[in-house]
Amino acid sequence: MKTKPSIGLMVVMLMFPQIVETIYSPALGDIAQSFSITYSQAAQTLSIYFTAFAIGVVVWGLLADKWGRRPTMLVGLLVYGLSALVAMQTDRFDVVMLTRA
Repeated sequence: MKTKPSIGLMVVMLMFPQIVETIYSPALGDIAQSFSITYSQAAQTLSIYFTAFAIGVVVWGLLADKWGRRPTMLVGLLVYGLSALVAMQTDRFDVVMLTRA
């Protein structure tokens, strides 16, 4: 018997990107200082993220139709987690930009 996902879990998953960026935004000054770049360059990481997120909605939606919601969600979370780990460990801004996409 299949169980339906809870509404609470779905709401949290929908809010997750906005929560992450709300936490990330105040750190832009520190990110700029850490990589010796301008604040505007650091802010481009937000633009990259939201552009990739908008495109990803279509891509991940098509994959969910093909593979199912659960496998697609697990793969998406794995990709997100790995890219976040790489972004935390790198000392190169271009790698941060790549991992934000």
